[in-house]
Amino acid sequence: MPLSLTPLDRGRFDDWRSATRERLIALRQDSGMLVGDDAVVQADAFLDQLLADGAATQTSVILSIRDGDRELGTVWLASMSGMLMVIDLSFTGRPTVSQQDELFTAMVEMGRGHGVDRLSISVYATDAASRSFIDGRGFTCASIQMLLEPLPDRERAPVVRVEPMTAERYPSFAAASEAAFAEELAASGRYSIDDARVESHRQMVQELPDGVETEGQELFTAAVDGEEVGILWVGLRTRGGRPHAFILDIEVAESQRRKGYGRELMLAAERVAREHGADSVGLHVFGFNTGAIALYESLGYRRVEERHLLSL
Repeated sequence: MPLSLTPLDRGRFDDWRSATRERLIALRQDSGMLVGDDAVVQADAFLDQLLADGAATQTSVILSIRDGDRELGTVWLASMSGMLMVIDLSFTGRPTVSQQDELFTAMVEMGRGHGVDRLSISVYATDAASRSFIDGRGFTCASIQMLLEPLPDRERAPVVRVEPMTAERYPSFAAASEAAFAEELAASGRYSIDDARVESHRQMVQELPDGVETEGQELFTAAVDGEEVGILWVGLRTRGGRPHAFILDIEVAESQRRKGYGRELMLAAERVAREHGADSVGLHVFGFNTGAIALYESLGYRRVEERHLLSL
């Protein structure tokens, strides 16, 4: 009998939600994405947002994965923005390759049946089941969350001079950063170009409501021999109750690339983190930016979460 996906019995919803909550917390903590109570708070907010009406939430569906009379696990799906999103995939045991193949086929057919053109799934560093499910099935890495913790001891004199961004420099930086991020969002396959521009603007306003004077945001220009060679934007956050730095933007001027300035800006971000008492730095990078990924990994950053896309 072929594998099937059937709606989860509503009488099981509360038990499923409780188990999924514990799983989401564990994935965030074990991968290093979040620590301590941060993972609990984020998982609870995530569930409350995506399952606002509980089992009756129209934008989500929880399905039982069955092979004949035996349940292999559950999959939580949501459809939005032309994409079928795998919110959570959980197996009671280790599925066979053929069972994974059948599940993959069923999900693709479901996506096409709902008129979506992409299948999306997030994979945490410790989620072996989801990793096994996507491997070899045509998914591409759209984006990666990375973490450097603890900060290494790198005793060296800086090559570039990094100084706080001036109010006069800020408007051109903000316009260029917003436009570049919109293009990257669209190139990642997660948004249409119009939706990407809206999302990029939303995030810029959210992060920098007071421009260069926004509290908790550190904006810099980098120069060599008096000539600007790049910019650096570091957000000051907390991680497990301790200071944490997050690189929101890093850019080397096109005419100054391949001179090692990207690495210098990354080292400058580590110095900013230390100056604010942080011992960890996080960042987001798009999957197509292989050069940046290689740089970050060479500096000791590790992948804690990846989002993968499959075109249908």
